[in-house]
Amino acid sequence: MAEDILTSDDEKLRGSIATNVLRYGTITLAIVAAIIIIAGISLFFIAKGDPPNTEKATNLITNVFHSLLPVIATWVGTVIAFYFGKANFEAASKSAQEFVKQITNSDEKLKATKVADKDVMRLLSEIKYNTDIADKADKDIMVQNDLLDFIDTNEKGERLPIFNSKKIFRYVIHESTLNEFVRKFSNQKYSALTGKKIDEITLEDLLNNTDEEMKNKLINSAGFVSKTATLYEANQKLKANKYCQDVFVT
Repeated sequence: MAEDILTSDDEKLRGSIATNVLRYGTITLAIVAAIIIIAGISLFFIAKGDPPNTEKATNLITNVFHSLLPVIATWVGTVIAFYFGKANFEAASKSAQEFVKQITNSDEKLKATKVADKDVMRLLSEIKYNTDIADKADKDIMVQNDLLDFIDTNEKGERLPIFNSKKIFRYVIHESTLNEFVRKFSNQKYSALTGKKIDEITLEDLLNNTDEEMKNKLINSAGFVSKTATLYEANQKLKANKYCQDVFVT
């Protein structure tokens, strides 16, 4: 509380200084300008049309103006820049602190939420997958018919989990991964598959005849936590593996 009061008083003081500098700086400039104008008019009247004296009057006005204006302007500018620069720094610092606080609070919320809490996870019974390929070997699962067509026809979202008949996890295939494969296959990026048609490609081909990036997206796209884990632990699984996009509760 005491620190808040001191901060408030300091802000009021700086605000008062800035206001006074602007006010009195403006008044000073106005007075100087008025003096120069009056002096110039007086000198022109004294000169009475004499060119040398007229030139002296003009030079005097110019020299005085050029000498005083930068001094006053620099003084005002320095004080204002100091005030607002500090205010901007404090605002940025406060914003950064709030951001860190939000992240901390977010982590605390994740740590306080169990994956087994109501409505947190989807039950396996709610997940629809292609039961026709449950016990098929990888070499018998066709990319076009069993994976792409199943996703398109059944509208099961953008991911297709593959379990065996005992509900044991095998893979989770993402539509984006399949689309990437089709694009690269069409551009003949996989020499081992040259001469094959898309409807002849199997899941085994994706695993063995593409590249490490594709293979990792297929076999490392899932993480696992126990039913006593928290959402924070599940989130850490995602962060620890760049290929992981889904976390299963076992």
